[in-house]
Amino acid sequence: MDFALPRGLRDIAPEELESFEVIRAAFADTCRAFDYKLMEPSSLELLETLEAKSGPAIRDEIYCFKDKSERDLGLRFDLTVGITRYVASKRELSPPIRIGSFGSVWRYDEPQYGKYRWFYQWDAELFGPSNPEADAEVIEFSAILFGKLGTKPKISIGSRKILESFIRNSVEIAEEAKILDAMRAVDKLAKKTFDQIAEEYSSSFSKDQFQKLVDFVKLAGESSVVAEALRENKIDTGSLLSIIDSLHSRGIKDVELNLSIVRGIDYYTDMVFEAFDRDNPRLGSLCGGGRYDSLPAIYGRPDLSATGVAGGVERAMLAIKFPKTASEKIFVAAVGTDPELRAKANSIAAELRASGLSAQSDIMGRSLRRILEAQSAAGTRAVVIVGERELATNSAKIKWMASGEEVTVNLKDIKQRLIQN
Repeated sequence: MDFALPRGLRDIAPEELESFEVIRAAFADTCRAFDYKLMEPSSLELLETLEAKSGPAIRDEIYCFKDKSERDLGLRFDLTVGITRYVASKRELSPPIRIGSFGSVWRYDEPQYGKYRWFYQWDAELFGPSNPEADAEVIEFSAILFGKLGTKPKISIGSRKILESFIRNSVEIAEEAKILDAMRAVDKLAKKTFDQIAEEYSSSFSKDQFQKLVDFVKLAGESSVVAEALRENKIDTGSLLSIIDSLHSRGIKDVELNLSIVRGIDYYTDMVFEAFDRDNPRLGSLCGGGRYDSLPAIYGRPDLSATGVAGGVERAMLAIKFPKTASEKIFVAAVGTDPELRAKANSIAAELRASGLSAQSDIMGRSLRRILEAQSAAGTRAVVIVGERELATNSAKIKWMASGEEVTVNLKDIKQRLIQN
């Protein structure tokens, strides 16, 4: 029998999970700084909840099934939908409502570098005001989070509202479904060739129309230059420039306007942005988000506007250079097989754990030489050694593995000595 995992899924190994937890801690710390309250939406949703904005076509992109009661259910494909449903149901909450979440999501995408079918996201959502300050806040949140992780991604800001206006008025596409197809086509420009995309959406627009759109979204760069080019096309850039101004006042100045940024999810309504790793462009965006005022209305809250950001944890792990930290592990070893010595070693290890230290004792019946070899290879900080002489004098030896130095310490002082060093 083949017990391999399905394609696109994988186990998270211990060494990966250490980096994973660093990102989780930095995210929680950033949420505290911005006063985003942490919650986790349900991993299972009614399929109609997931289809509320994107329609039945979303079934091709997610995991969905019938349960034993014949209900149509789906695994969450992002955290935004569940958070929005939750906030919409909590009418007692007063805007602005700031929610953060960190959890796993599932998508039936084609697996590729840094992209899996089961993966983790961090997510920050702001409900209430529909203004540039709110949009700037979630972008600042992203910059601060990656700053805590020791990296500074490139931030590119676009506008679905501006792009939609151009598609309607200049490309002359009027049907709502075809406008959405045009936006999806733009979102795929970095992944497919012009001809491949034009063929895929040939029923929605011509090659000439698509070429006109492609030429337009090449506008990217310093905000004032792009804004001037847009004004020449009689396109209002006031809201985008207000976001840029707010970011500058917050100390976030390394941003660009880029009209090819549209995001692939249809619930976005205006400002959208993505952050890219400068050193590893293969990763794609490290995070992305934008304004999605229509989604709360779908869930019964037309009075709420919304903006937010989400990032893939696995992509962040590939982008960030995690420093190797010194091991804090302590090992307690008995010399010989005397049950009394082994019991004492177990007792010392238990006391150290109760004090908050990471400590183990031997359960394999190994000799001291074998133990020291194994702990040296494992990067253990110190080995506490208990022999007959030490037991008789109520003491133990501490061997510092990095230097090889040994020191004899009274049992009552072991904990303090290990903490001090």
